[in-house]
Amino acid sequence: MSYLYLTVIIIIIIIAVALVLLFVGSSPPITSKVMEGTFFVSDAGSSHGGFEYTAEWNVTLTISDGTGTLKLVQRIGLGDPLKNHEYQVSELSIETKKISMKIDGQPITIIFVEKDKIWSGEYDNYFIASWGGYAPSEEMIGTISPKIFTGLPDHYYVELRLKQA
Repeated sequence: MSYLYLTVIIIIIIIAVALVLLFVGSSPPITSKVMEGTFFVSDAGSSHGGFEYTAEWNVTLTISDGTGTLKLVQRIGLGDPLKNHEYQVSELSIETKKISMKIDGQPITIIFVEKDKIWSGEYDNYFIASWGGYAPSEEMIGTISPKIFTGLPDHYYVELRLKQA
């Protein structure tokens, strides 16, 4: 009787392990991601204004296994102060309402914004990070700095907006 009992337990364990391997092994974790959006800058140090310079770049963020690239292509603005247009991305961490990563070794955090109050809803449901040397607190979203983007003065307002491609 004890051999039969032991045999049944072993068979149950084997079936359980097989089922776990089947279900866990059949859906591998997402290892790559592409997001698109824009990168806006203003010399005013806040979102609206701009005494001499505002510009915007199209952005593509491509990630594979937690690392990747952020590519910028200027779409509007007189001249292009950026020295680099491709940045290395590492240490990507995605949560429901927040994405953290390092861009060329500098940490940034972009926050999911359901209702965009800065641009009257134009960027509803985007992940956004913004900062400016003279921006009011309601324009500060997540964590980002113009110092990451070589060529921009330290006080410039910068806003990175990304959405699932």
